[in-house]
Amino acid sequence: MIYHALRPSMTARRHSGHQHVSGPSTAVCFRETDRPKRHDLYTQTTIDITRENTMRLSRRGLIAAGLSAPFIVRSDFARAAQHTLKLVYPDTPSHPFMQVARRFADTVKAKTEGAVEVQVFTTGQLGSQSNMLTGMQTGIIDLCCHTSGFVQTLYPKFMVVDLPFLFKDAETAERLLDGPIGPKLLQDLPSKGIYGLSYGHFGWRVVSTTGRSVKAPGEAKGMKIRVQPGAIYAAMFNTLGANPIQIDLSEIYLALSQGAIEAIETPMISMAASKHNEVVKTITQTNHVYNPGIMMASKRKLDSLAPNYQQAIREASLELTKDARVTIAKASQEVETRFAGQGIAVQAADRAAYRSAMKPVYDQFRPIIGADLMDDVLSQAA
Repeated sequence: MIYHALRPSMTARRHSGHQHVSGPSTAVCFRETDRPKRHDLYTQTTIDITRENTMRLSRRGLIAAGLSAPFIVRSDFARAAQHTLKLVYPDTPSHPFMQVARRFADTVKAKTEGAVEVQVFTTGQLGSQSNMLTGMQTGIIDLCCHTSGFVQTLYPKFMVVDLPFLFKDAETAERLLDGPIGPKLLQDLPSKGIYGLSYGHFGWRVVSTTGRSVKAPGEAKGMKIRVQPGAIYAAMFNTLGANPIQIDLSEIYLALSQGAIEAIETPMISMAASKHNEVVKTITQTNHVYNPGIMMASKRKLDSLAPNYQQAIREASLELTKDARVTIAKASQEVETRFAGQGIAVQAADRAAYRSAMKPVYDQFRPIIGADLMDDVLSQAA
């Protein structure tokens, strides 16, 4: 039988009755003499190789010669990524936004013909929820989709979309973000070292407790509740007489279990992703904040890419908006149905009473947000 091989640094020679291979890169073909010849099945050509008679073929030589070498030289290989970007979002891998993030990565890869690869990370893998934004400023994180509640700590004007009980439904919130106000809010982010690219959605925020019912605003008095770090969230629950506490997502389960807190104000899909439903007993659908996600890029990183790659990322971010809204809305409904089936009490809130109780919050943040911007948003959300 004849054996063919393309092996690095090889020249066949005989040594002690056996064939020995050494020397430069060589195409080797030798006859096995210990087995019967099968010329009836194979018609092959033997190349006798000695020290003086070697055939040296580099990979470039093979290609130039037009020779076919399956599994060694491939002409149909995928384009190797020139840039690898890190995308992070503030929840666990089981959160439905993971699906959205992966499709975003696929879109970027397709639009750049494989030149830009996006790797997806979740909270805790590249830092806590709170330091994701600083990670983009320093260049540790390239892309991030984060909630407005965290973005407002860096850029306070984003508080305007987190005014409590501002939006009556998703259609109203999305119409406002898709209109002139949405892009206007993103305009000043580059001064912070960040580009705002588009808006997603992380699900309506609700109040979930280990037992207490908070259908009416007066029932929240004295309640220890975990809130996002945005100042408007603390003000919201302080106004209700509750005790707001800032705790990272990774610490919520233990805090609820041990009684350090008795309530959280997160979307139901976030509860499911972190298994908080194992300790929560009652969910009040306050829907106090629409909870937009802002898709962002590190200015330092995006500016370093070729213009066509920058454009591809921006286009993919715009496509993410609809995907996120549809995916999160569907997942939220599925989780609500599942929770109800598990025996968790899911109840409506007196939104009119809550909105009325929030007037001091609107007054407090009007000068911070800006009167013109706030009036414009209130008018469109009415």
